[in-house]
Amino acid sequence: MSQIRFNQAFIGLVAVGVLGSFIIPPSITGRAQGKVDILLKPIAGPVRGIAGMFHDRWGSTPSSLKVSNQNDAQLASENEDLKQQITFLKLKFDELKLVEEERKRLGKLLDYFKPVGVIGGDASADRESLSIMPASGVDLSPGKPVICNDGLVGRLVEGRRVRLITDRDFIITGQFGRWEKGQWISIPTPKPSVHGIGRGAMRVENLTLEDAKQIKPDDWVIIADTTDYPDILQGRKIGQVESVRPLPGKALFAEIIVKPSVNLRQLSEVLVMRK
Repeated sequence: MSQIRFNQAFIGLVAVGVLGSFIIPPSITGRAQGKVDILLKPIAGPVRGIAGMFHDRWGSTPSSLKVSNQNDAQLASENEDLKQQITFLKLKFDELKLVEEERKRLGKLLDYFKPVGVIGGDASADRESLSIMPASGVDLSPGKPVICNDGLVGRLVEGRRVRLITDRDFIITGQFGRWEKGQWISIPTPKPSVHGIGRGAMRVENLTLEDAKQIKPDDWVIIADTTDYPDILQGRKIGQVESVRPLPGKALFAEIIVKPSVNLRQLSEVLVMRK
């Protein structure tokens, strides 16, 4: 067929299509639809067969994506587990932040002392001490001071044990003072001898009531003992005054009860002098 005849046939088919779609009523074109299907069957039949073959071979391949069949109860359980894990991690993060803040408070003391973990406290009622973990690079010689962020803890004795400042008959020389408007104010008294009396407390009883007249609850007691403690520890906190009253049996003397700022028997970490 020549190009001219092909073009004429194509134009004719287009014209018939336009007439069937827009001009000839559907009631007439509908009656002709069946005859047209018969006319085109020699072409449509093989095409449908080829398409069916491709569909049978590749069209029904199951998807590689697995659809989750978890129910609402399983999802709720997983969400609860995730919440608990997040809560745990947040607590650990807060603990690390607290440790970092405490390290900053210590400043230069970390050049002289090393953090060491605590195994546990002494369970006996008449002895107050801590047992610490093995650690390298620290001086575990008996008599060496042990501190924490809040002040003096005690001194080392045999077997990695720390005798606490609140243990009975533990003695240290101190000095009284207080903070007022951000300034340290020393309280002039004779040097107080601070004795451990057990039950988490200490007592000063070598001052007269006249000597102690300026001392009030919440005043500090700090280290002022150059004989048994290095210079780096002078002025470190021993504890705070809980009460001042006449000493029973010695009416002219004062009984000053002093307590550490923290419960020493519940410490999880202390600072031991480096070698």
